Amino acid sequence: MMKLLKSAVQITAFGIFLVVLAFLGFYFSVYDSNQDFQDDLRSAKQRLRIEMFKHGYIDKVSQEDSRFIYQNSCYRRCHGEAAMITAVLSSAGWFQVVERMRLKENVNISGREVDTIIKYLDEMYPTTVSRYSFEIRKEVHKAVWKNDIGQADIYTDVIYATPEYLYSIGAEQLIEEYDLDNYHVFITSFSVHDGEVELFDLDYLSSLRTTGLEVGPGTKWEMRFQTADKHHFEAIVRFDKKSIPFDDKTGWVELVLKNIGQSEPRIFRWDIPIKYPSNFSIL
Repeated sequence: MMKLLKSAVQITAFGIFLVVLAFLGFYFSVYDSNQDFQDDLRSAKQRLRIEMFKHGYIDKVSQEDSRFIYQNSCYRRCHGEAAMITAVLSSAGWFQVVERMRLKENVNISGREVDTIIKYLDEMYPTTVSRYSFEIRKEVHKAVWKNDIGQADIYTDVIYATPEYLYSIGAEQLIEEYDLDNYHVFITSFSVHDGEVELFDLDYLSSLRTTGLEVGPGTKWEMRFQTADKHHFEAIVRFDKKSIPFDDKTGWVELVLKNIGQSEPRIFRWDIPIKYPSNFSIL
């Protein structure tokens, strides 16, 4: 009995020795230093945490993990730092960009990763300070944001710049700057994934219509910014409220953009009055 036990111990010890030897052989063949091994081990742990986060097994990730999700999904795949620095977007603006990448460019990221990336961009490239929570800002943004399916490889996003929207993102100073008492204002964004998007004469190409009435062109369109790589530019389009007045009984309003990239007219429609989240009010 003792002989069998001794043999079993010897075989087990020899097996462990072979495993250790194999591990050391692999280690020294792959890694130049222990630091390299520690880096890979740390990376493996991070990827495991992120996978657990994506599938709902953990609720939060660290700032370092958020940066990794952003870099792995956006920065290393599509865009350099210049595009992010020159974009100068609000939280809602980052939301529309990330959602477009996910839904239209088929970037494979989960809804949880989307929120993480938007929050990371909002913290890294802030432009406004809002008194409202991220969730409220997102819902207000959804109420005023419209987009198309990327006709002629140009993606168009439009935000109806209501006072409520500007308050929600902490940019209420733009209410006076955009003169919302006298103008209907729409923030329009044009993007291409490859190549450059040309600048359009948005006054000439735009009109605004509601039941029985259409006016255009717009009035004094204005560039907000263009990214350094010229993949994207954003502008505001104005329409004089005296020429197309409407109120909460109007029912709907449409912004029409013609000949953008030689495509069919792009039509963006809002139901009037706009329905904001029930827990949102201008403080």
